[in-house]
Amino acid sequence: MRQLVLVAALLLAGASCGSISSTAGDAGGSGGAGGAGGQGGAPSCAQIQAGYQAALVAARECTVGATNQCQQMAGSELGCNGCPTFVNDTSGLASFATEWNQAQCDKMQACTNLACLSPKPASCKVSDGGGATCVAGLVATPAG
Repeated sequence: MRQLVLVAALLLAGASCGSISSTAGDAGGSGGAGGAGGQGGAPSCAQIQAGYQAALVAARECTVGATNQCQQMAGSELGCNGCPTFVNDTSGLASFATEWNQAQCDKMQACTNLACLSPKPASCKVSDGGGATCVAGLVATPAG
């Protein structure tokens, strides 16, 4: 549900966060006017978030049996709706946070303020598609 709210908010904010628009050509076939790139051609907030999600999958990759795996914390999303999660390597995530802040995406994000479950330490487990990924258990935290 939280992702649906985020997607709706990002779609509504898209016009001011890097959207591209164009007009169709007239019946005479003269072609439409070219669209204007948002924020000087910078990626949209939705594109930054999608890139972060792909990088988060890579950050969770680990090696079963190796030491010090899955010990670093990262947000499950950029912005105010991300809950903490364990990853193996945060180095590929920082550039997305920088882009997010520079594009001022946080100002266009609808914060749902849903409570997060606190992750307990993660372990490296073999994933269904081959390879291995960090998997954390969740611990409920008391409200208030």
